[in-house]
Parts: sequence; C-alpha cells; structure tokens
Amino acid sequence: MISYSPPKIKLILSALSVIIEKRRDTMLDFHSHFLPKMDDGSQSTEMSMEMLRSSRKQGVTTIVSTSHFYGTDESPERFLRRRQHAVNKLLPLLTDDHPEIYLGAEILYYPGISHSESISQLRIQGTDLLLIEMPFVTWSDRIFDELTTLQYNQNLHIVLAHVERYQSIQKRGMYARLFEQPFYFQCNAGAFTSRRSRKLALKMIDNGLLHFIGTDCHNTDRRPPNMDEARRVIEKKLSPTDWRRLTRECNDRFNRHKDYS
Repeated sequence: MISYSPPKIKLILSALSVIIEKRRDTMLDFHSHFLPKMDDGSQSTEMSMEMLRSSRKQGVTTIVSTSHFYGTDESPERFLRRRQHAVNKLLPLLTDDHPEIYLGAEILYYPGISHSESISQLRIQGTDLLLIEMPFVTWSDRIFDELTTLQYNQNLHIVLAHVERYQSIQKRGMYARLFEQPFYFQCNAGAFTSRRSRKLALKMIDNGLLHFIGTDCHNTDRRPPNMDEARRVIEKKLSPTDWRRLTRECNDRFNRHKDYS
C-alpha cells in the first residue's frame, strides 16, 4: 500500500482542480460558416473576424468551419483550394484571443456519395468525422444504406447536421428511423430557442442522442453566433449542470476522434 504525505495530496488535488477548471472552460462550436466568401456565410474578412470575436465572448474555445459543399457543383479538390484561399485571408488577423479553428465542410448528401474516393478529404481537420447535411426531400432506406456504406468503407464517423430541421418534412416513422442509424447527431443552438424544435432538442439531451452542438452561424445579424442563447434555455429548462455536462461531453467526444490518419 502506498501512502502519501499531506503536501503530496495537496499537490495532486491542486493539479486535478486545474484540469477540471480547464475542462469547464472548454466549449466547441461544431458547425459554422465564418470563412469569407465560401458560401452564403460571411462575405468579408471583417465579418469573419467579428463572428470569431463574438463566438469567443460567448465562451467558444474551439470552432469548426463547415462551409457548404455541393458534390454536384464542384469536386472536393476545388473546394479545398477555395477554402485554403479563404483561410489565407484570415491567417494574418488571427490571435490567441480567437477560438481554435478546425477546417471541415458541410456536405449535402447526393446519390453516389459512397462511391466518391475523395470525399473523405472533407472530414473535419485531424479527425475521422464527416459532417453530412441530409436532403430536404422525402428520405428512403437507400439514403441510410449509402451513408452507412460510406462510413464503414472509408473508416469515417458520420455526423448528421442540424437534425432538428427535418422533423417537419419527414414521415414520423422515417424520421424516427434516423435515430436508429449508426451516426452522430448535431443540433443547432437555435433548436433550443425555437418552439418548433425545443422539445425535441431537449429530449435528445435527456436520451443521450445529442452528440454535438453548433451555432450554424452565417453572419453577424440574421444568423449570428448564438451559443449563449442555447446555454440560457438549457440552464433554465434543464439545469446549469446539464449545460456543463453537454459541452464537456461534446468536447471530449471531439477529442477522441482527433489524430486521424
């Protein structure tokens, strides 16, 4: 049996408290459109920087850039060239006061996506996570089957974007099947402020089905960073503890998928 003297115990407890405090201060925004002139998001470097500053003020420490990718319009290679050009505009302006940035894409599902050998290039930087936007049409089993094939054949983990949006346009049985799929689910912060989706989003937290939360911010006025709004609703409807647990679990889950090669 190993015995510790009181000074050593104090050191250990102090180190643990620092680790715990750092984890409390960590917040991930998994879905955003702040890169300038990549899509319908930010249209200038000034707007991009203002979005990043606003995100940081709301406690976001890590933000994932997920510009729209439409496979029927361009190749992953062309998208990556455009994305790097946008990043180069921001690099000289970034400081340690801004959130840590990871690059990715929001990929709209299209038939045949599982056959694209280069689609995995659009996974979230340094991870095996791939953000997929489901089509706003009636779904079929074929869509689920193809995404499952894509996930397993290319050793990816698919994250379905803003799943709260599809509830009103899918038949109840098909929408329920969504949550039986072997994917991660992401909700927008706005899901908690909307009366149409709040009940579903809160239920997803209770059932352990909300794997990532993102603001899906596009600009500084109509669709600004709004993580604070989600925090206030979750703390009121559930509890501050539930909010801290959610943000910690999202961050820990993201970290588990890092260092993908």
